[in-house]
Amino acid sequence: RGLRRAEKRLKAFGDRIRNFGLKIAGLGTAMLTPMLGAAKAFSSMGDQVAKMAKRTGLSVEALSELRFVASQTGTEFESLEMGFRRMQRSIYDAGRGLSTAKDALADLGLRFEDLDGLSPEEQFKLLGEAISRIEDPTKKAAIAMTLFGRTGTNLLPMFARGAKGIEELQEEARRLGLTVSTEDARAAAQFKDALSTLWSVVKRLWFEIGAALAPALKLAGEWITGVVVSMKGWIKER
Repeated sequence: RGLRRAEKRLKAFGDRIRNFGLKIAGLGTAMLTPMLGAAKAFSSMGDQVAKMAKRTGLSVEALSELRFVASQTGTEFESLEMGFRRMQRSIYDAGRGLSTAKDALADLGLRFEDLDGLSPEEQFKLLGEAISRIEDPTKKAAIAMTLFGRTGTNLLPMFARGAKGIEELQEEARRLGLTVSTEDARAAAQFKDALSTLWSVVKRLWFEIGAALAPALKLAGEWITGVVVSMKGWIKER
């Protein structure tokens, strides 16, 4: 009896230790999950903005604010980048004297000289202001597509209230603390690149482990196959 009582106490103690361990593990998971989520969000958004800024010539700060403007006007962020790239091409074409780009600017009451020397953000707002003043929806859509490419019509909601509407939403983004600094975006890009490198190393490690285990696993598989075949033959004989 004493031995059984001792055994029960030992089992109960073991159960308490196991439950305590499970609670600690659960607490660790509960704490780690949001931290990993925050790190992923930081690296993803910061990296996206940093690399898009390099492709468009916009500052990280301006681009992060325009990202908010796009979200508030139902515009896809990818459309914004494509629009900026086509806009810069259109302005360049107008400077070279290409009639399509020059005529589109002329329809807005603008010339290449009005845009030359401005930052991409300022060019975007100036064109958006001019487009917002067009009353004919067909003409508005046509000019937007001429200057901003196929995504031009996607940008029309951003232009609805002209440059003032864009600037008001940018100000709201700053007030809400949504502006991403160049330093934070650079750190996010570096962090994401480091994670990508780490994942490549881990995948290579698993490959090396698989290569080392392959011969043994092949022999084991052949042995198991032989056993199964023998068992099937034995069963049929019975």
